[in-house]
Amino acid sequence: MKIKTAKVLPKTASEIINGGLYIQRVRCGKQNCKCASGKTHSAYYFFSRRNGKLIKTYVRKSDVKAFSELVKAATNERAERRQSSRSSRELLKRLRESMREYEQIAQLYKQNYKYEQN
Repeated sequence: MKIKTAKVLPKTASEIINGGLYIQRVRCGKQNCKCASGKTHSAYYFFSRRNGKLIKTYVRKSDVKAFSELVKAATNERAERRQSSRSSRELLKRLRESMREYEQIAQLYKQNYKYEQN
C-alpha cells in the first residue's frame, strides 16, 4: 500500500533545490465546463525531482506571481553557487601549480646548496 505525502510548495528560495514553474493545459472533469467539449483550462504547476522521482505540485493562480519570483530567486542562487564553485576550483588549481613550482625551486636550491658546500 502506497502512502501519499503532502505536496507542499516551498516557502523560501533556499528550499527549492531544483525545479520550475510551468503552465499546463488541463481538464477539470466537470460536465458543464468548457473543457468537457475539448477547450482546456490553463493551470500552473511546480515540477521538481525528489529522490529521482518527478513531483508535480499545483500552484493556485493567486500564488503564481509570488511563487514565480521565488523560483527566479532560487535559480539565481543556484547560478551564484555554480559560479562560486567554478572560482574556487580555479583558485585551487592555481594554488596547486604554485605549490609544484615552489617544490621544484626548493629542490633546485637544495641541490645547488649541497654542491656549493662541497
